[in-house]
Amino acid sequence: MIRRLPFPRPPGARRPLVPRSLRARLALWHAALLALTLAALAGLTLLILRGFLTSRADASLLEYADQTARGIAMELYQASLEPGTRPRFLNRDLQEWGRQIQVVDHLGNVVEKSAGLADHPLPADLNTRVEGRKGPYFETRHDLGEHPVRVVTVPVVMGGDVPYLVQAAASLEGIEEALDRAGITLALLTPSVFVVALLGGWLLVGRSLRTVDAITRTALEIEHTNLDRRIDAPAAGDELSRLASAFNEMIARLDRSFRQVQQFSANASHELKTPLTSIRGEAEVALMSDLTPEEHRRVLRSIVDEVERMSAIVENLLLLARADADQIQIRRETLALEELVLSTYEQMEGIARRKGVALDMGSLEEARVEGDPLWLGQVLLNLVANAVKYTPEGGSVAISLAVEGGEARVAVADTGPGIPAEHLPHLFDRFYRVDSGRSRDAGGVGLGLNIAKWAAEKHGGRIQVQSEVGRGSTFTLVLPLAEPLRSVPPPRSGLAAPFQSP
Repeated sequence: MIRRLPFPRPPGARRPLVPRSLRARLALWHAALLALTLAALAGLTLLILRGFLTSRADASLLEYADQTARGIAMELYQASLEPGTRPRFLNRDLQEWGRQIQVVDHLGNVVEKSAGLADHPLPADLNTRVEGRKGPYFETRHDLGEHPVRVVTVPVVMGGDVPYLVQAAASLEGIEEALDRAGITLALLTPSVFVVALLGGWLLVGRSLRTVDAITRTALEIEHTNLDRRIDAPAAGDELSRLASAFNEMIARLDRSFRQVQQFSANASHELKTPLTSIRGEAEVALMSDLTPEEHRRVLRSIVDEVERMSAIVENLLLLARADADQIQIRRETLALEELVLSTYEQMEGIARRKGVALDMGSLEEARVEGDPLWLGQVLLNLVANAVKYTPEGGSVAISLAVEGGEARVAVADTGPGIPAEHLPHLFDRFYRVDSGRSRDAGGVGLGLNIAKWAAEKHGGRIQVQSEVGRGSTFTLVLPLAEPLRSVPPPRSGLAAPFQSP
């Protein structure tokens, strides 16, 4: 097993502050995000609480000042009705605990004030008097004692005149203390929640990453000898479950590919070993025996046949290797498939006749497809050559071209021995042979159908097989059409008539 070694750290390099563990990073990110959220929530809570308490205090203070101003206005009105009567500016019953009040005239002179302001009257500067004549005017004073003081100034209205101003004040000590206690409480709760979130995130992330740990362990344990290993994917159907399923599917594909490569290598070695053994045997017999010139020629012919067989195997292997590496370029041009079918018929008709097999042309329809004429011609030639090769003397092979459902279907039917059903799924595997009627004696190397299948798929098509033991087989090349087509009548005899273009 090959393990990746970490690169050496340069001398003097500092280790990163970010933890390498995904579990630690996720837990820290989760806790940090929660901490920032809690801090923002705590600040917003203090801000809202300050605004709420201040508004409540302002409302209460304004009500107290308004009530006093209305009382003074009433006293002034009564005094105007009874000359010589001195109005009472402050009603001692209105003075409440924690609140102070004073009355000033339009020049800022204190007319009367509560007892708590005996030594420290409320400031009544010009700005305060001007704003107070317009309506309630609030301000916070920090020069009246240890704690801030909230002051409101309201006018005493007599018709269209404002002879006096009423100033009411209350200390903000209670509000500040409430805010301090709330701040301390939030300052203690936020780190506590952060620690709890960090621990909880660590546990939850660790539980969620168990599948990732299982994938890691399995990946480290898997080698070419145990590609059948799989991960127990959870049944939750979440992202980790899909990851485990995808990993299992990847291992299954690798297992299939590795087995195919092993089988391919074994088959290729066997296929190449057989002609080499034959060549060596023939040569050793020729060297150890006194052969006549005719016998020498026979041995040389046998060696040449085996060399040709080896050359065919090597060429096909090189072709398949280039195909697997996607190094073969397929041309795309619109071509008449019926012309390729007729050309294949003309090439194979003489070969079939010499073997004693009748090659017939069935129905032929016009079909335009897009593809490489050389490769499609090779596919058709392979299918017809296989049919002729495995059809016994006296049998027949029929070729037909039909158009169905937007597809061109070239069928090659033979009257050979047929293929058992259990062999059909493996028929296009490399070096695969069916023992009955399709042995090495026929001269094949077991790669033609695999190459034909690859070429058909490169053109967006496929090859279908139907076979029945004792009655023959039908190989059908299916290709997508390039455009809508019309039918043409079939030839009148078994020999193909020249195709007439419309």
